[in-house]
Amino acid sequence: MTLEIGYHVMSQDAASKHGVYDDELSIVEFLRHVDQQEELPLDVTVTGLDDYLAASDDPKDAAEHVHELLRDRVNFIMNQSPVIQFVVEDVETWNGGVLPIDDTDIRLITIFGGSIDQEGAGWYAGEFNVQT
Repeated sequence: MTLEIGYHVMSQDAASKHGVYDDELSIVEFLRHVDQQEELPLDVTVTGLDDYLAASDDPKDAAEHVHELLRDRVNFIMNQSPVIQFVVEDVETWNGGVLPIDDTDIRLITIFGGSIDQEGAGWYAGEFNVQT
């Protein structure tokens, strides 16, 4: 599987077609690595983003927290040039990508900024700079 450097959010169906990486981190492990600026694998599959948001008291606040961490550590992430694949149960398309979390829809741009675009069915990709 060859993906471009950046973030890739894939539904389980899309990931089963495109494949996943051997190196895998839970969302909690990934966020810890980013927060503490610990080395990331060059190609990594991150699981549980949707579960992390669903388990929080306020999924929108949790999404904003993830966004802020990715924004604050953008230079650290860019210097490593990894391919980061987030595998979630489902990605819906409603004027952009949306993670359906219980009764709340979390737009992918809330987490990954405006540079995240649809690449295929259930697959969105974007750059590391989540400000744009």
